[in-house]
Amino acid sequence: SGKTLTALLNDVLDLSKIEAGKIEIACVDGELAVTFDRLRQLFLQRAVERGLSIDLQIAPGMPQKLHYDPVRVRQCVGNLLSNAIKFTERGIVTMAVSATAVGAGVWRISVAIIDTGIGMSEATRSKLFTTFTQADASITRRFGGSGLGLAITRQLARLMGGDVTVESEPGKGSTFTLTFLAE
Repeated sequence: SGKTLTALLNDVLDLSKIEAGKIEIACVDGELAVTFDRLRQLFLQRAVERGLSIDLQIAPGMPQKLHYDPVRVRQCVGNLLSNAIKFTERGIVTMAVSATAVGAGVWRISVAIIDTGIGMSEATRSKLFTTFTQADASITRRFGGSGLGLAITRQLARLMGGDVTVESEPGKGSTFTLTFLAE
């Protein structure tokens, strides 16, 4: 209960900072592959407890060092991984990372979180990134959550020059794709 309350409070505070324009993107030099491998390791135990695996796929040609905000990238990808694990009862969660040059020294990073979970309808997808929104009350009862993670993730992605999109079908899993810019 304490962890749940702390997570909810942190989400509300982050959302308030974003809406007030007080959140800053603090870019530093780092290795995205290392950031994503550490995230995989962080969530692996939870996945294994559910009988799942997490596969990390880094596309060839990914720049080794980039300038990005590792804290916000971890927050966004962590939210997506947490949801993928929560809504997947069997199978695999895949993190597929790629980079596309969009200008002189600027890269669009794409992180697709692909699961084999419960999936969702078009009606659910259309309201997914709204604050305090989940599919329906039965989903909230069964899986928990506050309905803030995806709204925060989208807003942070947009602050980093990207977005979050989703493709999904009921019973066939979901693919959430986070994009952001790095130099």
